[in-house]
Amino acid sequence: MIKYTNKLLIALFCLVSSSTFASLITTELAEDSYISYGGYDWTWASSVNVTNYTKNDFFNPGTTIDNTFEDASFHAGWMSFAEGSEIDTLFQQLKLSDFMRNGTAIHSFQYWNSYFSEVDTVFQPNHNDYNEFAFDSRSGKKDDSGNFDIFETFYVRTSVAKVPEPTTLFIFAAGLIGFTLRKHNAK
Repeated sequence: MIKYTNKLLIALFCLVSSSTFASLITTELAEDSYISYGGYDWTWASSVNVTNYTKNDFFNPGTTIDNTFEDASFHAGWMSFAEGSEIDTLFQQLKLSDFMRNGTAIHSFQYWNSYFSEVDTVFQPNHNDYNEFAFDSRSGKKDDSGNFDIFETFYVRTSVAKVPEPTTLFIFAAGLIGFTLRKHNAK
């Protein structure tokens, strides 16, 4: 009886734990949610560029989409950039394909959005209208005037050089010393 009760509880737990909802992620961005180019890290932060986005849900008539899009500073080190700036000039060199890995879009929507969690299908390589060069409805900053809520928004930060951990350096140095001593003792 206990055996069957345990199986029932495990099945119930699996059923309940699989029904989760997307929400805003407050931790530091994962390395697979941004790309590095020209000394900067670039992230595709949102499919809109307004703070409060409320529209009728096209796929579910009678319901609305309510999204809150956070500023770049919501995560340490990230910033927006103005059109025509030096960073924007570098950003304009990037293509949609630069934000793709194995046919999947590299983005960080859940790090800045309360509702949106996926890139629009038109930006997916298998979509009929996909064109990596028709990637011009993009912006480096939010525009709360509401005029451009269809723009894709990107944020940037200065790339941080990857520095090996002291433990890794110690192990490497110990190995070199060991090889040197072994060679010395062999003579």
